[in-house]
Amino acid sequence: MSARTYFIRTFGCQMNEHDSERAAGVLETMGYRPAADAESADLVLFNTCAIRENADNKLYGQLSALKPLKLADAGKTVVVGGCLAQKDQGALAERAPWVDVVYGTHNMAALPQLLARADSAALPVVEILEHTAMFPSALPARREVAHHAWVSISIGCDNTCTFCIVPLLRGPRSPASSATSSPRCAAWSATASAR
Repeated sequence: MSARTYFIRTFGCQMNEHDSERAAGVLETMGYRPAADAESADLVLFNTCAIRENADNKLYGQLSALKPLKLADAGKTVVVGGCLAQKDQGALAERAPWVDVVYGTHNMAALPQLLARADSAALPVVEILEHTAMFPSALPARREVAHHAWVSISIGCDNTCTFCIVPLLRGPRSPASSATSSPRCAAWSATASAR
């Protein structure tokens, strides 16, 4: 049997790009391999943005386009994570019941467990946490470019700007430990130099 495949579609900011690299890394540690497109993938993950209504429309449009593929292939797994998932929570699964897993901005490390639960559940698995248990940069990553790495020095924000949704969806500011960030940056640099 060939390895299961995944396809990730990222909407939004650099933090979402960072999170998508982490989701890909987690999936690859589970034995998944990248697919060229959503149609051919066994697992399709949408990493979402909630800044503008257009982001909502893009996601739900993409989910609607994927629905016939999901209905034709019950083995295809559809996952929605990120800011819109954090904001909409269970309403996302109600609006698109063919989605298998919905997770928020704080529990990407739980992706393997959520996928395992979805394999045995009749309903979508929805898990939204309010606080980050593991700093995302500590998760494995799959980078598209060897000499380019997203480095998180913090997540969240403590400001309360009237126009900004980041504190609500990413939580209060949580800085990365320099004791863990510096060695990770050195390791990434060494890996990129060796290629």
